[in-house]
Amino acid sequence: MKKIALIMDGWKRFFTYAWPAGVLERIRETNEDVNLYIFNSSGDWSRDEDYNIGEYNIYRLPDLNDFDGIIVDLNNIRYSEVREYVISSAKATGKPVISIANEIADFYYVGIDNYSAMQEIAAHLYEVHNCRRFWYVMGPDDNYESNRRVAALRDFSETHGILWDARDLYCESYEYKCGVHGFEKLLTLHGKLPDAIICANDNIAVGVCETAAAHGYKAPDDFLVTGFDNFDKASYYSPHITTVGHIREQVGYHCADILLRLWRGEMVPRFNYTGHQCIFWESCGCDAGIAVDQAEHSRAQIVYGIETDEFEEQVLSLEYELLQCETVREMSRWIPKCIPAMRCDAMYLIMDEHMNDFRELSDYYDRHLIEDEEFCVHGYPEKMQMEFAYEDGVVKESEETVVEGIFPTFDYTEGGKDFLFLPLHFREHTVGYFVIRNAVYLMEKQYLFQVINVLTSAMENLHKKERLAYLNQVLSELYVKDAMTGMYNRLGYQKLACRMFEKKKLTGENLSIIFMDMDRLKSINDEFGHIHGDWAIKTIASAILKYIPEGAVAVRSGGDEFLVVLEQTADAEIGKIIGEIREEIRERSAEMKLPFPLTVSAGCVHTDMTTVRDLDDYVREADAIMYEEKTAKKANRT
Repeated sequence: MKKIALIMDGWKRFFTYAWPAGVLERIRETNEDVNLYIFNSSGDWSRDEDYNIGEYNIYRLPDLNDFDGIIVDLNNIRYSEVREYVISSAKATGKPVISIANEIADFYYVGIDNYSAMQEIAAHLYEVHNCRRFWYVMGPDDNYESNRRVAALRDFSETHGILWDARDLYCESYEYKCGVHGFEKLLTLHGKLPDAIICANDNIAVGVCETAAAHGYKAPDDFLVTGFDNFDKASYYSPHITTVGHIREQVGYHCADILLRLWRGEMVPRFNYTGHQCIFWESCGCDAGIAVDQAEHSRAQIVYGIETDEFEEQVLSLEYELLQCETVREMSRWIPKCIPAMRCDAMYLIMDEHMNDFRELSDYYDRHLIEDEEFCVHGYPEKMQMEFAYEDGVVKESEETVVEGIFPTFDYTEGGKDFLFLPLHFREHTVGYFVIRNAVYLMEKQYLFQVINVLTSAMENLHKKERLAYLNQVLSELYVKDAMTGMYNRLGYQKLACRMFEKKKLTGENLSIIFMDMDRLKSINDEFGHIHGDWAIKTIASAILKYIPEGAVAVRSGGDEFLVVLEQTADAEIGKIIGEIREEIRERSAEMKLPFPLTVSAGCVHTDMTTVRDLDDYVREADAIMYEEKTAKKANRT
């Protein structure tokens, strides 16, 4: 089974579904044993730089050495360090790498021939419409495709004696607003219209036309305008926009075909172009001879609106249900329930185990949890937890599975399958990733961004709630606990031990009381210093906490005095607990090579809830029994 990695960035929040659709079409057509693994981010639409860091971290998830071929689409990524990371990682594998619509050294190229297509547009305006004065409203000045289109126009101008003036060129983005800003700026600069305005795509062309109309100008009466890409805007805008049409799925199809040929040992040219067709329409005064079915377009828009409304309602339902969830696993199960539109073979949620840090409260104050959460910013943990698995309509009710890397977890025995990997993160902190098998339909419908966004927001809110509960627990424990030992202090004794005693007295259940006292603390402090004395106290406290039963209340009642209140326990068991504590102290003392013997004296009593005695009475009695043992030890030493 061969594997293809497809690394791509969405345009804003939209998925470029055409690439994987074309790849899968070619794979299934040949019936080859090949599967496609898609690593998609939406890392260039937010103004929050930290959010974008979290999105792009998905590219660090796969080990590209695990794949037999790699396809990259890096055109929408404006972070040079992200592009360089992907490029260097892909090159280092030594596997064949294909770049979509961007020339990258040592990689194969697949995409439309932007240069020749734009020259055809320029030649048509020059030869058919006698245009001699142009404005050029292009995409980003660091974008490969935009630069190729600009180069074609510049070369055409120089070849045909047309003045090429940098003041006629405006570069910004591929969005509608680029056409608005470009027209305004160039009109202000020149004061009069050119013969034609050539735009980098149809979005920009519509922006130009709308802004021109606001100034009282109209295409093609006052100037000609052209676009590129043959979006719906070109076909259904009035006037219809002259454009360049190409089937985007062919790009993915060619990528898969090239890899299949390379695997067979065939020679493949470095540059591989998909077909295109210039469509000369009303915006340049032509008739393309193509009938546009406005009624069908309107029907499709109505259906799309209905489907979108239904999906929005499902998302709202999901958002509500997620607010009620207490765990991430519970959240995941609501996705297939609330979003029936999420038609896919399988879904998996893989999480950083630190997501549960605050829910699984430890007995001690973990400072690092408060000051520095351990989520990754660059890369993923070696081991993660599969919190949720949904396969073929059934939620898998299995225990958490440890996931190390993406294979063999996401291997598949049949070819022609696709796996989509999406990042989950709280701004720059990566908390996991979501995997969908058979996701191209969801990418085409553009359902995924909202679902993942709602899920991530709910997870972050839950995490914050658990963190707040943890902080409250920490504050509460700091209030009633001894900072040095982690045992309860005198206030903790009042709140917990005394309350426990009163409750047991109501039910008539007895308790056992153990009183311990460290031997010779004053001598240790005087002879060896308080640092050794503190180490001794901590060692004894640690041993006590280790061996007392669950539910017992351990108190540091004085400098070297320790009290344990526990359910009534037989004398033999009490003796065993005390013996284990003493042995632990002896072993720890030997490990630390303390320059003095470390021992404790102990006394134990059992309550009689039929009497009027209170807890303090029993503590004093246990103290007295302990003191008898301490006195006997002194006599023996003497």
